[in-house]
Amino acid sequence: MHYYKVRDIADTLKDSFNYLKTNGKNLLRIWLLFAAPLILLHHFLLSKLPIANILEQFESEILLGFNGLDAISTMIGPLLPLIILTAILGQATSIVIIIEHINYTKDSIPMNPEDISSLLPKILGLSVLYFIISMILGLSLLFFFFPFLFVGTKLAVTFQSYIIGEKSLINSLIQSWNITTYQAWPTFGLLIILILLTIMISSLIQIPVEFIRLGLERVAWMASDLGEFIFTLINGLFNVLNAFTTIVFHTVLSFHFFNLKTRYLSDISTMNTQ
Repeated sequence: MHYYKVRDIADTLKDSFNYLKTNGKNLLRIWLLFAAPLILLHHFLLSKLPIANILEQFESEILLGFNGLDAISTMIGPLLPLIILTAILGQATSIVIIIEHINYTKDSIPMNPEDISSLLPKILGLSVLYFIISMILGLSLLFFFFPFLFVGTKLAVTFQSYIIGEKSLINSLIQSWNITTYQAWPTFGLLIILILLTIMISSLIQIPVEFIRLGLERVAWMASDLGEFIFTLINGLFNVLNAFTTIVFHTVLSFHFFNLKTRYLSDISTMNTQ
C-alpha cells in the first residue's frame, strides 16, 4: 500500500498566513459584522449567571446528589438554553464565514456581507455538526486524555469537509476520519501548534484586561448598574478579540484539508492502478 509523505507543516502555515495577509481585511470585516455580535451576546448572557452561587451549589452536589443538580438548573433558569444556543450559533457563524470566505476566494469570487443570507442553511447545519462533535469529544474525554486526542485529531477537518467538500453531516465526519488516516501525526502536530498559538494570544489579551479590571475596581461608580454594564462590555470586547484566533485556526485547517484531500485522492488513484 502507498503511504503519504509527511506534509511540511511550515508550508501549510506559510500558505495560510499569506492568504490572511492578502484577504484578511475583507474576511475580518464580514466576521465582525455577523460573528462578533453573537459572541458578544453570548458573553452578556453568560455574565448574568450567578457563577459564585452555582459553584457553591456544585461543590455540595456530591452530598446533595440529583437534588443539587436540580437546584443548579433552577438557579440558572431559562438562561441556560439561550447561553448554549448563542454559543453554538456564534461558533457556527464564525466557522462558516471563515471557511466559505476561503471557498469564495478559491473560486476568485469576492465575498460580500449580503452573501451571508445564502449561508444560513450551512450555519444551521454546522450548528448541528458542532454539537455532534462536541458530544463526541466530550464522551471520548470520559475515557481519559489519549482517546480524546486521537478522536480530536481524526475529526480535525470535519467542518472543512462539510463546507468545502460539501459533504453531509455524517459523511463529513467519515471523510475527516479517512483523510487523516496516514497524516494523523502531522495533523496532531499542527493542532498542537494552533492550540499553543491560541493560548499565547489569549494570554497577551488577558494582560490588559487585568490592568483595566484593577483600575476600574477603584472607581466608586463601577458598583452601579452602569459600571457593571461597562465592565461587562469591556470584557466582552476582549472576548471578541480573543475569538480572532478562530480565524487563524480554521484558515490553517482549511489549507491542511486541501492537502489531506489531495493526498487521499492520490492514494486511491495509486491503489486503483496497481
